[in-house]
Amino acid sequence: MLARPDFLLPLAAAERQFRDHYYGLNSAALLEDLFFDALGNFLRQTEPTTRLTRPPTGQKGWDYAFDQLQISHKVSQDLSAVAALWDATKQGVTTWSFNEPIVYVLGSNTPSTSLVLEFGTELSVRCRAVADLGKPYLADGRTLLVVNWPADGRQPMLLDLIETERGQTAEEALPFERMWRHVAKHVRQGGAANEIDVVVASRALSPVVIASLTAELPSPVSVAVRFRGGAYLLRRDLLQDLSVTTNNRAILIPKQTIQQLLLEAERAQLFAPLPLWYWVYAEERPPDMYSAQRAEYDARFSARGELDPD
Repeated sequence: MLARPDFLLPLAAAERQFRDHYYGLNSAALLEDLFFDALGNFLRQTEPTTRLTRPPTGQKGWDYAFDQLQISHKVSQDLSAVAALWDATKQGVTTWSFNEPIVYVLGSNTPSTSLVLEFGTELSVRCRAVADLGKPYLADGRTLLVVNWPADGRQPMLLDLIETERGQTAEEALPFERMWRHVAKHVRQGGAANEIDVVVASRALSPVVIASLTAELPSPVSVAVRFRGGAYLLRRDLLQDLSVTTNNRAILIPKQTIQQLLLEAERAQLFAPLPLWYWVYAEERPPDMYSAQRAEYDARFSARGELDPD
């Protein structure tokens, strides 16, 4: 699903829009609902015989079922402890086992420094996701780099370099049309849209370095990030008898345990990246929910509808 731009970009936009404009737990619930709706649309197009269902309202445990496979869904803006259960009344709990696998969606790279450009043995430049710049996404003289970054462990490839000026935003330096050409070409050649990302160097690259890299595009880039933002499937057999902690709100799986589970998901290739470069171009506010509901009302009274005159 995330390999298709028509699903990837709306989900990426929501990662910023929902978190910026809704309270933490509310934004997490909305992101889960959006993911479910996106998955439902995707399955209706590609696997129409597959049945995607949700549990009765208020039921704890699983969040949706893929045919008969029940799945718990967790979202996190950064890599931290995850709630196994939101229930402060349970005391003395030291271990926890899940009855279903978990889809865990991580909304950022960890650590934020994502890639390292290596120039021989004398120069390396650290880069981070362009979305990490924060609004208004000022490139401010630093070099932007478009990369093809596969999810299967292959080395990322540098596709484009963009020099920027002081005070210039990433969108001004890298217009959407130029960025989209890279995505469209990659998808046209059979690649996944979520393998294309944009990072920003920690400083401006020298004209000599830029000239040498541009002459050899595409060129390989080394990786420094440990955990990429994206969707991880955590297997049920690895979610048994986990050591947990508690606070006044929930039973928590520690951050270190989550890290181990994500590494195992990567090794098993149960991971799909969710690059957030589209934040640079997306509207700041989420879509108007009333407008979506109003569309149904308007359709009912459309001139091409069939109202009963009586």
